Amino acid sequence: MTARPALLALVLGASPLLGCGSTPNTREPASRECGASIHDVAWLAGSWRQDTAGNLMEEHWTPAAGGTLFGVSRTIVQGKTVFFEYMRIEARKDGLYFVAQPMGRPPSDFKMLRCNSNGVLFENPQHDYPQRIFYQRPTANRLTARIEGKKDGKEAGQSFEFFQM
Repeated sequence: MTARPALLALVLGASPLLGCGSTPNTREPASRECGASIHDVAWLAGSWRQDTAGNLMEEHWTPAAGGTLFGVSRTIVQGKTVFFEYMRIEARKDGLYFVAQPMGRPPSDFKMLRCNSNGVLFENPQHDYPQRIFYQRPTANRLTARIEGKKDGKEAGQSFEFFQM
């Protein structure tokens, strides 16, 4: 999987909730055990948008039900869709997983490491880039996102901020 603008746009983690980690830019949810219940990340549901200088990124998440949340994202630049992604968060026997399919490619799984009432961290150390995906909902109408990990042998990351549509 390559770095994708919409997921990039979704993983900001700019508040103190996501505060420690392996690199200076890493922000992880504060310690709290979350179970494998999809309702632990139900706060992600909704329609989210980032509109900067004519570039529009949006992400839409269904409500938590049946052990899943489903998401779709797209990036529009100068009136043209340049990127899209299908996503889901699903409960499995061994925890919650974020499953990404950028541009309809085969799925990549990221296991949840930590969460609390408004932040979650997923990780897949074997993935090319990113290896870590963070989501946080610091306020009712704001969603932040960040992706990070090693890219071309160096630590890299990108953060984004969305507002409720």
